[in-house]
Amino acid sequence: MSMQALNQLVARSIIDPNIVKSHAAGQIDDVIADFEFAPEVRKHLGGLEANSFAEFTLLAYRVVKAAEVPVRSIELPSPAEGLFGDQDQSDREHVA
Repeated sequence: MSMQALNQLVARSIIDPNIVKSHAAGQIDDVIADFEFAPEVRKHLGGLEANSFAEFTLLAYRVVKAAEVPVRSIELPSPAEGLFGDQDQSDREHVA
């Protein structure tokens, strides 16, 4: 959920100059409170030090990415599995 919140923050910063101004004034905590960051991520983001908002977003991406719980992917069998069975048995089954 935090990655989506970061995307929303960046998107909003494009149309709302107050976000960049808040960062420059050292009040980014007030801004990120409006988004659905996990509490520990919000705390970490509030402590980031960056010279520009662009640098902040880069550092924030790293923080959010590291805090994400990886989604376990579904392991599917190979499509070739079952096509290449026991070769000896398949040779015997070919009858003309």
